Amino acid sequence: MKHFYPAYYAAFHCIAADCPDSCCQGWDVVIDSDTEAFYRSVRGDIGEKLRNAIYTDNDGDRVFRLAEQKKCPFWGKDQLCDIYKELGEEHLCTTCAQFPRLRMVYADFTEHSLALACPEAARLILGARNAYDGFVHTAAEGCEEYSAELMQTLLHARRQTALLLSADKPLSEKLKDALLYNRKVQKKIAAYDEGEITTDCAAALAELFSELEYIDNDSREIITRACAYADLCDHEVPLTRLALYYLYRYYLNAVDTLDVLLPVKHIIVSAVIITNLSKKLPIATAAQLYSKETEQSYENMERILDTLAYDPRFSSENLLTLLS
Repeated sequence: MKHFYPAYYAAFHCIAADCPDSCCQGWDVVIDSDTEAFYRSVRGDIGEKLRNAIYTDNDGDRVFRLAEQKKCPFWGKDQLCDIYKELGEEHLCTTCAQFPRLRMVYADFTEHSLALACPEAARLILGARNAYDGFVHTAAEGCEEYSAELMQTLLHARRQTALLLSADKPLSEKLKDALLYNRKVQKKIAAYDEGEITTDCAAALAELFSELEYIDNDSREIITRACAYADLCDHEVPLTRLALYYLYRYYLNAVDTLDVLLPVKHIIVSAVIITNLSKKLPIATAAQLYSKETEQSYENMERILDTLAYDPRFSSENLLTLLS
């Protein structure tokens, strides 16, 4: 099994109480069965608090019951984790121990990344040069999960798309080049009918994002307002790194979906919204806020990707109109 890491991965460490946001607020913390069994064996006040906090949610997962302001009940007044302090890092549940580290497993190789929804990870992702130079795949071996030939095609196409996104051009032109190139790749992989509806793409995008579920209700209005036509001239460098982050995180999903246009569409939509958010927020904060409300919600990501894939209002031609 080969493992590939972006350049920024090893530099990450949790900044704990110095974090401007928190993964301890707003999100459900799913507790793995081994950790739950240990928590039920813990004695004393912390053990009683652990047992009282665990319940089964509507999805059948064992989670912590959130306290006031949607905070984890173990997030102390000092902005540190009581479980970590009293029981040690080794007794954090898998969700807390791994975040924001990500793994994308493709049978004979694994790619690692960090979640943009973490402020410190966002800082590293948007600040790293040549972050994915180490992602060099010589071959994809045959396996039951996917066609080795298809995976090899996708790895080559992703590398070519990365080169297009890294070219010395304005970002809007690079995104157009990436989309046009992947139209050609798509024809080789599977038939794809995008439809021909011409509409106000910004209005359609605002409609889509207004209907999502949000951790913070204020984010609904903030992000929906950012669904507008965008000039990508500002923040060209971090936005290019953002585009590469999304490319390397999602492109190989096409081994299942047979859709290489979808990850590029997602890059365009994300770049547009984050650009507009950055008019009032630092670029890393804008990216982190957007990611927190989209990527960290399975339901939201499914809604966004399904709509971009199947709604003709988000055809390639319509999406390109967002780029001024």
